[in-house]
Amino acid sequence: MIADAVARARSRLAAGDIAGARADAERISRTGSAPEKAAAHLVLSACAKRTGNAVAAKAHVDKALSLDAANALAHYAFAELAEQGGDVPGAVASLERAVAVSPDFVAAYQLLGILHGEGNDAKRAIDAFSRVVALDPANARGHNNLGNALRTVGRLGEARAAFERAMALRPDYDFAIANVAVAWRDAGEIERAEALLRSALARKTGRPPLRAMVVALAGLLRERGALDDALPLYEQAIAMAPDKSAGEWFNVGRTLAERDEVSRACDAYRRSYAQDSTDLRGAIASRLSLPMIPADADDVMRARRRYAEGLAQLHRDVDDLVAGLTPPQVIDGLRWTNFFLAYQGGDDRGLQGSYASFAARAIERGAPEWLSPIAPRSRKPGERLRVGFASSFFHVGTAGRYFRSWLTGLDRERFEVFVYHLYPGLDEIAREIGARADRFVEFGGSRARPSVVAPVIRDDALDVLVYPELGMDHASFALAALRLAPRQLAGWGHPVTSGHATIDGFVSCAEMEPPDGHAHYVERLLRLPGIGTSYRRLAMPDRASRARFNLPDDRALLLCPQSLFKVHPDNDALFARVLAANPRASLVMFDGRHPRVTDLFMRRITRALDAHGVSARERLIVLPPFPHEDYLRINLVCDAMVDTLHWSGGNTSLDALACGLPVVTLPGAYMRGRQSAAMLRLVGAPELIAQDRDDYLRIAANLVDDAAWRARMGSTIRNGLGALFDTPAPVQAFADLLLTD
Repeated sequence: MIADAVARARSRLAAGDIAGARADAERISRTGSAPEKAAAHLVLSACAKRTGNAVAAKAHVDKALSLDAANALAHYAFAELAEQGGDVPGAVASLERAVAVSPDFVAAYQLLGILHGEGNDAKRAIDAFSRVVALDPANARGHNNLGNALRTVGRLGEARAAFERAMALRPDYDFAIANVAVAWRDAGEIERAEALLRSALARKTGRPPLRAMVVALAGLLRERGALDDALPLYEQAIAMAPDKSAGEWFNVGRTLAERDEVSRACDAYRRSYAQDSTDLRGAIASRLSLPMIPADADDVMRARRRYAEGLAQLHRDVDDLVAGLTPPQVIDGLRWTNFFLAYQGGDDRGLQGSYASFAARAIERGAPEWLSPIAPRSRKPGERLRVGFASSFFHVGTAGRYFRSWLTGLDRERFEVFVYHLYPGLDEIAREIGARADRFVEFGGSRARPSVVAPVIRDDALDVLVYPELGMDHASFALAALRLAPRQLAGWGHPVTSGHATIDGFVSCAEMEPPDGHAHYVERLLRLPGIGTSYRRLAMPDRASRARFNLPDDRALLLCPQSLFKVHPDNDALFARVLAANPRASLVMFDGRHPRVTDLFMRRITRALDAHGVSARERLIVLPPFPHEDYLRINLVCDAMVDTLHWSGGNTSLDALACGLPVVTLPGAYMRGRQSAAMLRLVGAPELIAQDRDDYLRIAANLVDDAAWRARMGSTIRNGLGALFDTPAPVQAFADLLLTD
């Protein structure tokens, strides 16, 4: 029978017997009915494809369709050839005809979903993959593909469920495992994601590990600070695909930069851009990377000169860098911050403004629609002001503690609050903020791309968009270069001008700004009372002994809790003078993010201590990081906090004062160096604010030697905390600013 002959031809083709399959199919094409001849031509087409003859393959498919226009397999075969030839619209049209003829054609829906996904039509991709899993619930690939499409549109919970279903159906399905791990990571389940990836990579399968899993594990390790473990995994991924590793080279650069290996990091960034010139990040990072721990004050100035030279190169090259890029590639390529610039103690307005003008020019050339003015929304009488907040720091940490009151304290009757959460996972602060929000959009991990986030924000038609910090996170700093709302404001979470002309106001604290503060910002300076926020008073933990932290009982302990990159070289000699003048005092600090960072800092400060006859080994105590409650206990067992020059304590000073710990500070020229001084004035302890470095030494000596005065200062601070914590006036002023400015 002809039907048996068709089946035999297909079996021979599946077994690799191309000559036998072709012979059978040719006989059928001469003697069978029209549908049978069509089936034979599809076998002949497949034979032609196997031998690399695309022209013949298409001719046989065309013949099959002319013989049997209702043949779903023929439409599917045509779609495959059309896609391979670059005719995606033709492929989609053929697949739609295939499923119209055969509504249960799973493979056609699968390919249709893939093509829609590659064409950035996530909704139609979701529809197609949903059909796949409805028709074939055990189709692991369909569930995995559905998860990818759902993740694209931000339906993270559903995406995670789809990935988990795919992995449950096929426990060895590497693509699903990688996606489940990323979904768990984006939900904040870091340890669980890492364990899954390690287990999958440890399996002895006889095949190479999936590169996506290697990259995902490297990213998890880098994010949690295991830099030395992440680096070889990135290198392994590069070795697996040497010509397609631009992203991995960029992450090698980031990893090296976090170890403060700037020169090697810049080499990696250059290799990243050389492999993928559509990703501007490599070009920017290779020119603008800054050291974390400068060797001395002269090294700071050299770094600033190199940075200025890098900016000049970017300005010269901007047209070439942007040429041929799509708008999403342009705005995603600007994911960069000049984070360490602000810790160098200089006036950054010119440099920040120059970088911002480079970014603006890139957008003007390659994505001008994102700079178009947005007319203010016409609000009806009594209609709430629509205010949005975008940040990666709506979680437990400095910025989360500082700025949650800006969101949670806004009157529901007057404000409609939109929150764009650019960081994976929800902790207690994120959940509190989410509970207040009228709309809460979570962008986890790699989804926090400007090209994904920006349309969501702009489509919400905000009246005001607020970035509580700009300069700590790559995605938000790139977003800030775009016009997404009629009014756009930055907060002082990173207290330096953004430089962006698209930011209309910089919201700061009146008490912290110097008289000429307005001259330090490209934006219009807007001042709030107090510390500019209603900071929640900390619950004090029970006290612990010094012995618990291996701290000596026979010495005065001066705490400097700042991250080591905040400690400008100018501090070294000041701290050395304090210790030299107070032989019974020791300085307590904390390790950096990586041992190399700590080592670089220790070498630098040891030189200063040696010059003043102070033994670093005997007088400098460097502790590992601790959970916040133990960190507060360390504050409680110390005698005083010695503040840093140029960039004073912020959250660390609030922690110290909440513990009743006196803080000696010397205000700097810029707001970022005047935070502690403002707090001390508010609590009624201006005696701890030095006029110059000699006065700083005097105050520090009094705190070491005069126990009674130190106790009085601690009592004064504790009695004055009501002016520092839980104060409603700053949030009320912020609300008025939003409504009237």
